[in-house]
Amino acid sequence: MVGTTEGGTWMFEQLRELRDQHGCEVHAIVSGDQGRLVDKLRSENIPFHVANFQAGFARPAALVQLPLAILRLAKLLRRERFDVVQTHIFATTMVGRPAAWLADVPVRLAMIAGPFQLEAPTTRWIEQATWRMETALIPSCIASLELCREIGIPDRRLHLIYYTPDPRKFDPTRTLPANLREKFGWPATTKVVGMVAYFYPKLSKSRWVPEYAHYRGVKGHEDFIRAAAIVVKQFPDAKFVLIGSGWGAVGEEYEQTLRQLVKDLGLEESVIFAGFHEDVNAVLRDLDVAVQASISENLGGTAEALLMECPLVVTRVGGMTDTVRDGVTGLTANRMDPEDLARALIEMLANPERARALASAGRKLMLERFTLDRTAAELAELYQSLKTRNSRSVIFYPFVFIGKSIAAAPLFAYVAFRLFVMDLLVPVYVPIYWGVFLIIAKNLLLRIKYLPIRIASRILRLGYRVLRVPYRFLKGSRAHSKAVLSKVEDAE
Repeated sequence: MVGTTEGGTWMFEQLRELRDQHGCEVHAIVSGDQGRLVDKLRSENIPFHVANFQAGFARPAALVQLPLAILRLAKLLRRERFDVVQTHIFATTMVGRPAAWLADVPVRLAMIAGPFQLEAPTTRWIEQATWRMETALIPSCIASLELCREIGIPDRRLHLIYYTPDPRKFDPTRTLPANLREKFGWPATTKVVGMVAYFYPKLSKSRWVPEYAHYRGVKGHEDFIRAAAIVVKQFPDAKFVLIGSGWGAVGEEYEQTLRQLVKDLGLEESVIFAGFHEDVNAVLRDLDVAVQASISENLGGTAEALLMECPLVVTRVGGMTDTVRDGVTGLTANRMDPEDLARALIEMLANPERARALASAGRKLMLERFTLDRTAAELAELYQSLKTRNSRSVIFYPFVFIGKSIAAAPLFAYVAFRLFVMDLLVPVYVPIYWGVFLIIAKNLLLRIKYLPIRIASRILRLGYRVLRVPYRFLKGSRAHSKAVLSKVEDAE
């Protein structure tokens, strides 16, 4: 189960392998019926179902839609009588987790795609509050495993299984290079450093994002570019290639800010934006060094690069240190530290023989531990072991549904209140309307400040009007007396 119709190749490959190699009857639940992921499912005749994963926690309107989305998904799961439901990606899990629990699915699993959701304040406490609805959780790197332990999940409910690629697609002996040097007119001896990643928009400052990642690009493109500015001082002819495209309109805007950064640093001749490439494995064949500079990541593209025996430099985050062992299968650098990243790149470029030796050791490790067939085998074994210990309730299902709904009502109420009030209303909407409140309060204080003067003014005006009446009367009487006297004198 994954709430997308694009990407998600890892889910498609897992389903295909589980069906073909382990005899599982597999289904996919996705967010729509059009997209590259859906096309892949159709090409392998993997049945799929469509569910609403747009409902969620990020906006009040989506939060209101969430109960209905959960109930509809629970109805689907109950109708299909699945033995195992496995969710991927936090937003999908937050709809699929309660739905599978209410549907009384025997084995309920959540595969944690990376440490990000366990580091951000809001997603961390939601995970901590709701993980008991799962039969087990599958952290996909050691960093995620440790974070799961930190929030109180016992080891008996945790199973470390990696997201891994199909090694048949990443065989350097069967892959022709993309010929980047020839394409851009560079000499054959040009050293090429590459980074393969989408241009995701910068992260915002919110409780949904770890504090260290506020206003940062998650893939670390800025750090890569700033590191390039240091490396070219020692390798002036080196080229730094950014392979990827903007993720949506906002991602394209972020790409433009990176292009401006390149201009500001005077690196137009050294840093090249090569655009999206479908043949990533061929691109990796061309690189002297591949870089993953992410500030938060699972395995990233490390397994693919090492399978292609491409020398690799990564930041020490998430699961990238599981695959890239410093000085053994590659080199690592500090997160958000262009100087340290440049240091590792210079070391690789200055020692090409050592770089190739590290890459060769990396491919060996990947084939031993980080392959799709191993992931599928571990998942199939986990399914079987959990299924033998868990079964559907023999009680009439409507009673089960009502009982679980009543039992979970306090938890759902707590999550809804804390999320809406403490994580949305207070930190998001209060700052938005704080300025309006200050203007209103300031005007009110000014009114109060000058209230005595206004009261005195009104009293004087009222006194003036009160005194003006007899004044006018007396003035009128005098005028009348003068007129009478004048008429008398005229008469005489």
